[in-house]
Amino acid sequence: MPAPIDELTLTKYLGAKKIDYKTTEVVAGGLTNYVFRITDSKGKTCIVKHAGPFAAFSNGAFKLPDERMEFEVTAIQEVLRLMPSEMPVRVPNICEYDRDCRVLIMTDAGRETLKAAYGRQDTNIIDIGRSLGQWLAKLHALTPNTHIRDDGNRNGRSICRYAYENLAEVAEKYGLGVEYAKFINQRYGSLLQTDNECMCMGDFWPGNVLLDEKNDNSLTVVDWEICRRGCGATDIGQFAAEAYLLDRLRGGKGLLDSFLDGYKKTKGSEGMPVGADRQFIKRVAVHMGVHLGYWPAIVTWADAQETKAIIILGYELVKRGDAEDMNWLRDNMLQALFRS
Repeated sequence: MPAPIDELTLTKYLGAKKIDYKTTEVVAGGLTNYVFRITDSKGKTCIVKHAGPFAAFSNGAFKLPDERMEFEVTAIQEVLRLMPSEMPVRVPNICEYDRDCRVLIMTDAGRETLKAAYGRQDTNIIDIGRSLGQWLAKLHALTPNTHIRDDGNRNGRSICRYAYENLAEVAEKYGLGVEYAKFINQRYGSLLQTDNECMCMGDFWPGNVLLDEKNDNSLTVVDWEICRRGCGATDIGQFAAEAYLLDRLRGGKGLLDSFLDGYKKTKGSEGMPVGADRQFIKRVAVHMGVHLGYWPAIVTWADAQETKAIIILGYELVKRGDAEDMNWLRDNMLQALFRS
């Protein structure tokens, strides 16, 4: 049976599986997988996602293990089982999973990402940020013993280390200390291979949060294929970095502060006060700093001058985190984690 890699092979796949559909469309924005939206004869939509043995964008050049789909299915099942259903943040429901072809059919969570919706005047960013922080804290608190297949997603851990491993290249370009960048990868990047505190979403950022078309406060977290056993601080650091970029460059709506505030207060209510945990805040700062110190040089957010300023700030955040300079972190980017 042909795996769906375009609309032609998708229709052949759906026909062979006797799946009802009326129309199909490609869902843009994905790099590693083939993603489609199908509408059935009753007007209901769902998402079809296929993981091949390479990244979809690369035409076969960039190999990836297709077992990543197994981790996504496992993660979604665990989150559905563990997380309170009344929370405004959820994951898609699984309609069908074809293990042989690595095809996952899920409920359709909407067309608009939080990153795209940030610019709309009517988007309640403060409430959304707080809800996401609360939800993430609950995920970390409920999963210290959650099993994620046999190896905790070794490939996912490697992918999450990518910015650390390539940080020195950006450091050289901007004159920010190549040897120090290599040290950061050695010291902190290596921890990603062994961290084992809880389930981490692995790619938690506004581009993987979808807003319901009828209710902006109803949110769905998607793309779980690099979910792994890890340290929750890395999930926070990645989202915090992307929230900072949106706040700095797209309108200053307070996503970073509300997200961190929601996380801290919820984790504190679970008996794990963030503000008292210097090592946890240190990991948040370093991971956030590495993200800001690398990705804006790869993905265009701003002009060259602004990009350089952000990268320099990212390195400063790494250094302050590494040095455990809690006063600087409290007075600057991570204020919300220190509030009582």
